Amino acid sequence: MERLKNKQLGSVFKPLYANEYIKIKEIHKSGALKEDSELIVFEIDSNQLAFSKHRMAFHHIAQGYVNESPYMVTFCVICNSGMIMNPVVNNRMLHFYIAGAYNGMLLMADKETESYWDHITGECITGKLKGHQLEILHSHQILTLKEVIEQYPDCLYGKEKMNFIQKLFAKFANWKANTNGKGFLPPGFKDSLPITIDSRLPEMEMGLGIWEGKTAKFYSFKMIKENGNYLFDKLNGKNLLIYVSPSTYTPSAIFLQEIDDASFSGDKLFFANGKYITAGNLYSSKKEKIDIDKPNQIFLRWYGFVTTFPNCKIKTDADK
Repeated sequence: MERLKNKQLGSVFKPLYANEYIKIKEIHKSGALKEDSELIVFEIDSNQLAFSKHRMAFHHIAQGYVNESPYMVTFCVICNSGMIMNPVVNNRMLHFYIAGAYNGMLLMADKETESYWDHITGECITGKLKGHQLEILHSHQILTLKEVIEQYPDCLYGKEKMNFIQKLFAKFANWKANTNGKGFLPPGFKDSLPITIDSRLPEMEMGLGIWEGKTAKFYSFKMIKENGNYLFDKLNGKNLLIYVSPSTYTPSAIFLQEIDDASFSGDKLFFANGKYITAGNLYSSKKEKIDIDKPNQIFLRWYGFVTTFPNCKIKTDADK
């Protein structure tokens, strides 16, 4: 932990301990968010819950309960990574905050034991709870407000508590960390990186990192786009589809029972058998929603994935 930097971040960025939710349609009606606003969306206790990706650039952590089901959302705007976890350990709800920068990413700590936790894997890396593992509930989706209303009209929205200055900072952070650009590493984050970074890819290159069990693999965003915004692969012997959302330009991965020819038409990715994907969901040719299985996944910069999963594999050729 000698590379832990910017310990004062916890006094700057305030986690959102959510206790108030409203219907997504109410947010739309109020005009607080635009239809193309990007939302972090996930399921908890059979309910869809959304938070503004833009405003999570300030909070970085949001946690609470939906009914009696606990959850925690993490999001690091610097490396563009985050997960959905269960913040309960030993039947006790832990309250997390940003404790500093480590490996060029945000590092969490809990108020109850002051232990430090990896915000991607959920592993406690030092402190009283070292060796404990937060339960990863699943990866989140990035959808526009318009897509959420169409796909999940009963979705809940976690209300933020931000003043004008905080909202302005979130806007600035999102602009500087734009995933379509080169990105930036503030000095404290840069200093928290290992002396050497795996040089197989440029350290700031964006891509989709996936993992299942002991297998971890990285897919360059550039390679996916150059292959027509989708490609097929295998992970642990299972068919895998990687594709880029036409609305949010965010890559995602799902397992498929069979690999079929595919092509985009508008905001849908159609397969030769009539099935199609839109807004992160798979549908039959009769427009019936089909349950899908996904690996753990995050859209982030190379340095963030390879420092979390050293010696991970890289997809180097979309045609193989």
